[in-house]
Amino acid sequence: MAEAILCKHCRSDLRQKTPTPPWGPLSSVTRMGPASKVLVGSVIAIALYLAFGFFVSNSSQDKEIIQAREASELCRQQVDSYSGPEVGKTMIEETCRKLEDELRKGFGHAP
Repeated sequence: MAEAILCKHCRSDLRQKTPTPPWGPLSSVTRMGPASKVLVGSVIAIALYLAFGFFVSNSSQDKEIIQAREASELCRQQVDSYSGPEVGKTMIEETCRKLEDELRKGFGHAP
């Protein structure tokens, strides 16, 4: 309350004013100079540029990985659904193995 003399929690005297620092009261509004504004703007622009580049490169690599995985799965489906001579099935299996090996080399792991 405005007319309170003692704090109801800590019992300190509320009539005493808080001392101001010797350098004066702090301003509630801090102003930035032109050099600071340019620096902050540059940092924000660089961060946005890097974030956008990271997003674009990852999304294109993700698309490639998805396409490679689909190609590998399609190859395995062809092996499973093949009903011709055993030699043909063996050739398809070998081709699928080579495809998967190439994809491992390209992506560092199986897609």
